[in-house]
Amino acid sequence: MSLSLTEFPDATPQEWRAAAEESLKGASFDKKLLTRTHEGITLQPIYTKVDEVAAPLTGFWPGLSPFGRGYRPLPSAPLVAQELPFGTPKSFNAVAREELKRGQNALAIQLDVASRQGVDPSEAETSEVATCGLSLACLEDLTVTLHDISPAQTPLFLWTGASALPMLSLVAAHSMEWRGGILGDPLTEYARDGQLTIDLEDAFAEMAVCVKWSSDHGSRLRTVGVGASLWADAGASAVEELAFALATAVYYLRKLSDRGIAGDQIAKQMLFTYTLGSHVFLQIAKIRAARSLWSRVLESCGISPTPAHIHGRSSVLNKSRLDPHTNILRATSEGVIGCLAGVDSMHLAPFDDTVRLPDTFSRRIARNIHTILAEECDFATTSDAAGGSWYVETLTSELAARAWAIFQEIERRGGMMAALEEGYPQSLTTQLAEARQTAASTRRDAQIGVNLFPNPAESPLEEFHEDAQAIHAERATTIEALRPHAHPKTSRSVETISAAFSSGATLGQISEALARSPIRNPSIERVKVLRVASGFEALRARANHFKKLNGHLPKVWLANFGPPKQHKIRADFASGFLAAGGFEIHQGPGASSPEEAAKAASKSTADVVVICSTDDTYPALVPAFVASLRAIKPKTKILLAGYPTDHITAFKSAGVDDFLHVRSESLNLLGQLQKFLGLTA
Repeated sequence: MSLSLTEFPDATPQEWRAAAEESLKGASFDKKLLTRTHEGITLQPIYTKVDEVAAPLTGFWPGLSPFGRGYRPLPSAPLVAQELPFGTPKSFNAVAREELKRGQNALAIQLDVASRQGVDPSEAETSEVATCGLSLACLEDLTVTLHDISPAQTPLFLWTGASALPMLSLVAAHSMEWRGGILGDPLTEYARDGQLTIDLEDAFAEMAVCVKWSSDHGSRLRTVGVGASLWADAGASAVEELAFALATAVYYLRKLSDRGIAGDQIAKQMLFTYTLGSHVFLQIAKIRAARSLWSRVLESCGISPTPAHIHGRSSVLNKSRLDPHTNILRATSEGVIGCLAGVDSMHLAPFDDTVRLPDTFSRRIARNIHTILAEECDFATTSDAAGGSWYVETLTSELAARAWAIFQEIERRGGMMAALEEGYPQSLTTQLAEARQTAASTRRDAQIGVNLFPNPAESPLEEFHEDAQAIHAERATTIEALRPHAHPKTSRSVETISAAFSSGATLGQISEALARSPIRNPSIERVKVLRVASGFEALRARANHFKKLNGHLPKVWLANFGPPKQHKIRADFASGFLAAGGFEIHQGPGASSPEEAAKAASKSTADVVVICSTDDTYPALVPAFVASLRAIKPKTKILLAGYPTDHITAFKSAGVDDFLHVRSESLNLLGQLQKFLGLTA
């Protein structure tokens, strides 16, 4: 029996909207069913073929230019490239060998500040060594780091900071069989730190040496990185992340072309790093748009389209120290994005890495997300599963158009370097970061365990970190023992520098020996990484400190009136709102009179009281309750759950200090309550 749907007539969008508005029973269609994002895009409740405008943008088949649907015609899973934040070569190697036995198949290595700047541990500040990445300074370090790990079989991606030349030479001294990337990214390093320890012209000259060497030797190493994820981690939306990535990559194209490197050689050497954020469909569209836009740039430059190689990283922005196991859910969403969008390699953050050095369990959970998505969910068996979705295709087109407009604005300002010196990208990012913080404070952007369904009684994870001072001392001693002698000035040659490493030179000596110009780069505004939860984490930290001193969390009493149907909605709202600030909530069953409620509140020992009832009952209850409570406890902070606009002035005159409602800026209000109670950091 064949299935026929002919008895059901097609509905027009207008008919659907009329039916939707009828079901809303007078509520605003736009307010209830339209969602506005930080990208400036309004998400519709339904998409149809009429909305799809992106087929020419993304391409008709995976594997075909402009590669919006991916550059592989057959499905594949992203490389499991988990970052291992261990400071010394020995500790990194021990963990890496275990991880590679258990499903990880690539290594993504973030260097510490000293290694990125070309400084030996003996010359660096303690805080610069092994506190935020691996410390590498000589050939012996690299040998220990890769003990029993084959760089020919395991791709390694190493982000080197402003110049890849010293690290690329170190790698060449170790083995010519490496594959993956030794990635220099001077503009991203410049934006991250606000200054560089190398002149930018020297950085680009050394980038040209790396690209030419890798191309001439048929190396499987990419040498040019574009770290767009920095901008997203600082608060930028998908639009700005795309635009800044394009502007950075185009700036590198120009600088390398000026030094005689062919465009197709440069394009093949680039690796883009994008975040995998919270909004699944928007982020899938972002990665698809990134590939399409890069193809458009190359075509505009007269370069044959070369697929953008993309490394996806978990977002820093959305992670939390509070209720940290919810980070597993966030990382899972990010893994879904990476798989369905078709990134080439992927790092998913362990749930505890905002608190401590990730332990064996948290690393296992993060690593297994890759395996479950690829092998149990079968996300690796379909090419561009999102392709053809009117929703995703439309989002891809909208993101690409908005990103291209900002990219063109940066070009009008003289390119990415000029824009950074002017502060244009930083300004856009700061505005968006502030908007995100406001949205979190007013709970428009919800974070489970942070500003929604918080648990003030949770037991924080035990913190443990590598001892930075011990690592600094150990590394400094090791490097000093290895230094054979001072090295003379050397040319920008991978072969020459590799020979120096082979003879025992250290990274610091190589940096000193390279014939570099005096630094002429001006200081610029730094791009600061943001976690939206940090404000709530500070509130909860103060509350926990209060608990250590007093044996309990700061208390709030909910003065409920009447039966549950009268007060429960407001009481539940107030409980969740206040719990985000670490407050311990106490409440009665519901008083029958203002005097009864005032007596119960006075016996609670809480210095903050919230009135919970309905707007209709407030005019008769509030003045009498406030007067009764003030007569017993005059210094009590009294709030009202709700915002009855017609009575705000009267209630303030009666003695209500503030109001809890859906538009309240919770961070500000909760901070004021803590200050009233004398909570300190």
